[in-house]
Amino acid sequence: MRYKAISADSHVNEHPELFIRHFPAELRDRAPRLIDLDNGGQGWQIEGTSEPVLFSGSAVHHRASKRFDRANYKNRFAEYKDGVTKGVRYEDILPGSWDPVARLKEQDEDKVDAEFLYSSPQVWGAVKAMEDRKLKLACFRAYNDWMAEFCAHNPQRLLGVGLIPVTGIDDALAEFDRCINELKLPTVALESYPSGSYTDPSPEDDRFWSLAVEMDVPVGLHFSIKIPADVTANVRKGGDDVRKAIAGGLFQVVLQKMILDGVFDRHPRLQFVGAEVNCGWIPYYFQKFDQTYKANWRQLDNRLDLLPSEYFKRNVYVTFIIDQVGVNSRYSIGVDRLMWSCDFPHSVSNWPIDVELAHDQLKIGKVPQDEWERIMWRNCADLYKIEYEDSALQSLKAA
Repeated sequence: MRYKAISADSHVNEHPELFIRHFPAELRDRAPRLIDLDNGGQGWQIEGTSEPVLFSGSAVHHRASKRFDRANYKNRFAEYKDGVTKGVRYEDILPGSWDPVARLKEQDEDKVDAEFLYSSPQVWGAVKAMEDRKLKLACFRAYNDWMAEFCAHNPQRLLGVGLIPVTGIDDALAEFDRCINELKLPTVALESYPSGSYTDPSPEDDRFWSLAVEMDVPVGLHFSIKIPADVTANVRKGGDDVRKAIAGGLFQVVLQKMILDGVFDRHPRLQFVGAEVNCGWIPYYFQKFDQTYKANWRQLDNRLDLLPSEYFKRNVYVTFIIDQVGVNSRYSIGVDRLMWSCDFPHSVSNWPIDVELAHDQLKIGKVPQDEWERIMWRNCADLYKIEYEDSALQSLKAA
């Protein structure tokens, strides 16, 4: 296949019957299920969570009378953005969120050739809060089964990201192996450190990183590993509780801890992906990280083999949506570390003009054609070993 645009970070909304259909019989009556709400919408009822999980910003792209009417989209988003005052139902949203046949049509409208598909963060914040380990693990396995089923409709364009359970290192290792070798998913994403911790790396994580290197599979982290279970309830209370909780598990925080723990010294071929983290922050962040490390390394438990910025340029990739500062700073970041994404169908997506806006920022940044291809699709395809035909540019160079 010849690609022009691969989104390195897009999403699904979990199928209404995902958990019911894929759960073990003995746990099926406790599986997450979709329920009707008093506000006319629907939400996920998940054991241990005080209120149903709403669609909110994860499904604002809805069925409009005119699918390209941007003003209508903006107005509907204003109505639906919190999912509290006026609810959202599955029949309101674009069906490609959970139907692979419809998803391909929506990709075509957006001029996107393929997408790496991540989960709905709010749903998994609630799943992770479950107290019953077996129930929690069953949710992860059911989701991965469904994701493989979804992507089997067109494996060249629908590229599923398996979810690693948070129920301990043995479960993490087993499901990682199952995702890659049995379900044939191209990659996985963490919802905690591999051990199940949400706060710090641990020595047992090395078993997981070793397996990632052995299987030659990149590992992702989408935005933050600390999405609160009761987001809606917390937002209603006001204050900064949600923001503070999320901040403690941000990709930047996890990456910093992994670098200082020596993960990339012990596993120099490990490839780690930050999804939906953008990139304009990177040059200054690593400038300060390097300076601070040089000034304080004697106080640390581990002396690193490289400077923090050197690990980034060797071991880390990031996805971005609209980030003109990052595009303009691509040589400081590393062109080969950047992967474009559209984040469809979430609120920051610009469907159906995601590719158009991506091209606009590359034009403004005066990005040459070879770098353009790398950012829009080739870095992503090479990282995940997606087979492709050489572009017209590459064919011309070869001749």
